[in-house]
Amino acid sequence: MKKVILILLLAPALAFAQKPVKPNLNKVLNFWKDGKLKEAKEMIDLAETDPKLSLDGKTYYYKGLVYASLDTTSNPAFQSLAQEPLKTAVAAFTKADELGKGKGYFIQDASGFPVMKEQQILVLADYYLRKGASAYQEEDFTAAVADFKKTQAVLPADTTAYFYAGYAYYQNEEYAQAIEEFKGYLNNGGASADAYSLIINTYGGALENKEEALAWAGKAKAKYPTNTEFPKQEIGLLIDLNKIDDAKSGLESAVAKEPNNKVLHFYLGYVNSKLEKWEEAKGNYNAALKLDPDYFDAQYYLAQIYLIDAEKVKKDMNNLGISKEDQKKKLELDQLLVQKYKAALPYWEKANAMKIEDNNSRIEVLDKLSIMYYYLGEDAKAAAVEKKLKELGVDNN
Repeated sequence: MKKVILILLLAPALAFAQKPVKPNLNKVLNFWKDGKLKEAKEMIDLAETDPKLSLDGKTYYYKGLVYASLDTTSNPAFQSLAQEPLKTAVAAFTKADELGKGKGYFIQDASGFPVMKEQQILVLADYYLRKGASAYQEEDFTAAVADFKKTQAVLPADTTAYFYAGYAYYQNEEYAQAIEEFKGYLNNGGASADAYSLIINTYGGALENKEEALAWAGKAKAKYPTNTEFPKQEIGLLIDLNKIDDAKSGLESAVAKEPNNKVLHFYLGYVNSKLEKWEEAKGNYNAALKLDPDYFDAQYYLAQIYLIDAEKVKKDMNNLGISKEDQKKKLELDQLLVQKYKAALPYWEKANAMKIEDNNSRIEVLDKLSIMYYYLGEDAKAAAVEKKLKELGVDNN
């Protein structure tokens, strides 16, 4: 009998324990504030299934807060509660805005002051941005990209996250992705000219697409008409693409605007050399050297021009036969070659006296001097040059 009474007494308690839990948004918020993310998640998931609460924008606002916390928590016990919690949080915030129809959402902090959803979104985005920046400093570029992409997910119009993601992708040698991030930066209203420079340099360098680089150089030049670098980049690309006439026209305009720019004079000389307008090219290189007497590239290309006639004479000599007429002609050409080498020699000697950063350029200058010294009978100078070439690992014997 006692057992029957006990069972009867327990029955109401068992029935009460099995009663479905009723969703409550206040409980969600309190769980969340107390750091009880498991309980907060269970309650908000339940609230979303409720016919009434599923139509309330506040439900999704709270869901966004809970799932954002699941994504940012350092507690391993909470990290496994949801798959892609940030994606869920962003979708929830979006739905909250749709249901709210302009209504502002907020919670009260410990002091009772309201904290608007917009403020919380900014704090969340800044969290990922800082986290990504730290990963970048540690050279963990994959992690950096992941965090910068999260910043974009939270604040789709944020330009900084696109710019940083572009840098991280570039450092990770994911060049196509880097380009897309820099384009995203510009499409969202980014105003830094550096984005254009990075796109141009990436297309023209790592991606080896100089045509696309040229197109972007044109866009950049139009966007920033007072920027002096984009016209130079455009000119360099035109030269690389053998669009010489277009390059010359642009260079002449650039030189007129910047007459004291040695690089522009040099490029114009390079273009005129390509067009075989040797005297004009000499004038351009000399103009560059007048601005900077230690400008090696200008001196080197100027010296090259003076060897062109010598190479032609040498080729004509090599094509002669063994007849008396050919031998007579050979003597005449030999004298002419001596004259040409004597005319070119000072320019190569001056180039050799300059600071040469590139080892291959140093070897080429010495090699040219060796040939000229030998032909002109300057045996001691030829021997000194050969010694230097050997020191550089070149043996012409």
